[in-house]
Amino acid sequence: MEHLPLPKPPKSCVFRLVPNSQVHVSKANNASEVYDLEGAYWEFELELANVREDEALALDAFLAKLRGRVGKFLMHDYRRPQNSLTAAGYVNGSNQDGNLFNVRGMPVNQTYAPAGTRIQIGLGETAELKVLTEDVVVNSHGHAQLVFESPVRSIPGDSTPVYFNRPYGVFRLADNKQGLADAQVKDGLVTSWKIKGREAF
Repeated sequence: MEHLPLPKPPKSCVFRLVPNSQVHVSKANNASEVYDLEGAYWEFELELANVREDEALALDAFLAKLRGRVGKFLMHDYRRPQNSLTAAGYVNGSNQDGNLFNVRGMPVNQTYAPAGTRIQIGLGETAELKVLTEDVVVNSHGHAQLVFESPVRSIPGDSTPVYFNRPYGVFRLADNKQGLADAQVKDGLVTSWKIKGREAF
C-alpha cells in the first residue's frame, strides 16, 4: 500500500479524530441520553499551494487509480511529523485490547512522549493511528504503558511495533469527487488544491 504521494508538504493540514458518540434528546422533556459507541475515525483535509502542473497531474493520476472511495492509501499528519521520536516500542504480551497497552523496548528512565502525541500500531494495511491521552513514562527496563484513543479495532500480537515517528493511518478519499478538477490553476501552477480523506476500516 502506498503513501499519498504529495509533491510537496501541504500549505495546511487538518487532522481530526471524530468520536462516534450520539445524543438522543427526548421530545417530551428535552432530557438527553448519550451513547458512547465504537467506531471513532480520523479525517483530514489538506491544501496544496503553488504546485507545478506536471506534479499535480501525477498526483491526480494516483487519485484516479483509487477509483474514488474504493482504493486505500497511507497518510500521516503533516503538522505533527514528530521527527525527534525515532525510537519504536513493541507490544509486550498477547491479547491486549481496548485503549491501554503494555510495550517494551523503549528508551529507559524517561518520559518519552507527552499526551497528544500520535502513535501508529502495526504496519501497512493493518496499521491503526491513535493519539496518546497520557504521557509515556518508561521505566528502567524499557517498559511503559500506552493510554490512547480510540480503542484498537483488532488485537495486535505480541511484538507488534508501535511507531512515534511520522505515524500513519490507512485512509480512503472522503468522496468520489476528489481530484484536480476543482483546483485553482494560474500560469502553469496549481495555486490551491484541497484533498479530503477519511480513515478506512
